[in-house]
This record gives sequence, C-alpha cells and structure tokens, in this order.
Amino acid sequence: MSFHAIMFDVCRQYCQVLADYLPSECIHLTRIPMQQYFSALERGAEAKKDPLWGFELGKQITSAQYGLLGYLVESSSTLQEALDALLAFDKTVADIGVCQFSIVNNIACITWQPYENNQHAILRNMTAWIAMVRHITGKPLSADSIELNVNVSEPELQRLTTWFSCEIKGKAACNGIYFDAELLSHPILTKNEFVSANLYPAIQDLQRTYESPSNWLGQLQPTLHSCDLHDMSLLRLAKVLATSPRTLQRQLKSHDLSFSQLIEQERKRRFTQFCCVLNKQALSERLGYSEQASLNRAVKRWYGMSPSEYIRTTNSQ
Repeated sequence: MSFHAIMFDVCRQYCQVLADYLPSECIHLTRIPMQQYFSALERGAEAKKDPLWGFELGKQITSAQYGLLGYLVESSSTLQEALDALLAFDKTVADIGVCQFSIVNNIACITWQPYENNQHAILRNMTAWIAMVRHITGKPLSADSIELNVNVSEPELQRLTTWFSCEIKGKAACNGIYFDAELLSHPILTKNEFVSANLYPAIQDLQRTYESPSNWLGQLQPTLHSCDLHDMSLLRLAKVLATSPRTLQRQLKSHDLSFSQLIEQERKRRFTQFCCVLNKQALSERLGYSEQASLNRAVKRWYGMSPSEYIRTTNSQ
C-alpha cells in the first residue's frame, strides 16, 4: 500500500465539491486520502471534458471549503495577517504539498509544490489563493506574474491569463505567485476580533494533530525534497534530520516503509515534477543518477515506458 494514501490527506470541506467523484466509502470521512482526492479531480475533469477543471474549481473557492482556517482568514485585519494564518495552518486543510513565502526587493512570492504532481490540484490550489484574496478584500487584485508547473495549450494559457489578469508561465519548474509586497498591508473587509480570538486557539489545537509523531512523514517531506540524492544513505539522511540512523530506521519501519522505498518515491516525485521542464541529463542529476541509463530503467519500472514516451503521453493529455 502506498504510504501517501495513508499519511497525506485533504479535509472533507475542501473535497465537498468533488463528492460526486469520490468513492462512497470516502464521502463521510473527516479526512480524504490524497490519492482519492487526486483521482476525484481526474474523474471530474474527464466528466466535464475540461483540461482546466482544477482552475474552475479554484475560482469558486469559499471560506467554508477551508473549514476553521477559512473563517480565521476572513477575520484577519490585513492580507499579511491572512497570509500568515494560511502559511501556518495550510496543512489542516490539505496536507498534500509544501507552501513557502519570501520577499526579495519588495517582490513577494508564494510557492506551492504538491508531494506528487497533479495538474488539477495545482490549478485549483494556485487559483484558490487569488480567488480567496479577491473575496476577502472585495477588490479584483492581481499578481504581477504566476508560474505553473503544468502543461497548457495556447488557448488554455489565454483562458488563465484573462482571469488572473497577469502574465502566466506554464511548464515552469515550480508553482509561484509573484506580487508587490505593498499589497500585504491591504485591509480585509470582514475583520471580526471576536471570531479571530476564538478561532485561533481552536485551529492551533487542530494543527497539533499534524505536528504529532503520527504525521512524521509529512514533516519529513520538505527536507527530503531539498536533499541531494547522489550517494544518499540512511546515515546521511539521519544526519540531515539531526537524528540517529537507528531512530530513523525505526520511524520508517513504523510506517511500513524502507529507506530504499522512501528514496524511490522521492525520485518518482521529482521525475513527474521536472520531466517536462528539464532535459534528460539535468533530470538524471536532479534524481540523483550518475547516468541517464539509470533514469531510463527507473521510469520503465514506474510507468512501463521510456522518459520520452512518458513526456509525450503527458503533453498530449
């Protein structure tokens, strides 16, 4: 069984719009497994015959779909305060990726990368950031530019550009929203001190669930994503994590996972993320292979086809 299906998930409110595409046994779960969420997105897109269906879902995002976090965001004073809440508690809504924020030369940037690439999840998530900002400010605010790690045709790119009202770059190495940092001081329409004071402790309690030892793998992912996989060993990873090899091995075993399976999963994730934006030599390097033949064998093992065949298949979808 895939550890992703066990460890990473999405809150039920965020999946409510996908209820028709979820297995019946998932509908009443408090948290929907990540793979079921991705599969529901794919089934919905196929039913709607819309390659940008995730984008359409993101446009319609509401605070209720974020659960407690949505109401906490609406009770913020400024966009900066709302962003702080989103960054601090995003995993209470969807523990399926890593979100980071930075400011360089007065240009702010929000990046988000899922643990496994899914075009509709990326489109929904990135669109939802902008849709939520417009909702809570009551203004048609736009970013300076947006980068998306998705494959889109020219007509689809134009469709995205029209709604986002800024430059959109597809097939990017990562997903990023770039905007003037001065926007962070923009006021929120629905500031409610009473709601904020009561919601903050409640969502902090909810977050503790995701900081518990039971979510150890989720906490490991950002570190694993940034590791150099060349000559990666159990000893080296343990050192990066400031733990002992024996402790790391015990934690992996408790999740029915071996060290080699962990590295294999990370290589597969990197391949799906970067295969359309890096050449084969650079891709091999990113996955920690010293030669392209190793990359070819790995992709054949994962998907039953060569890297070139996989990329052609992905681009034609």
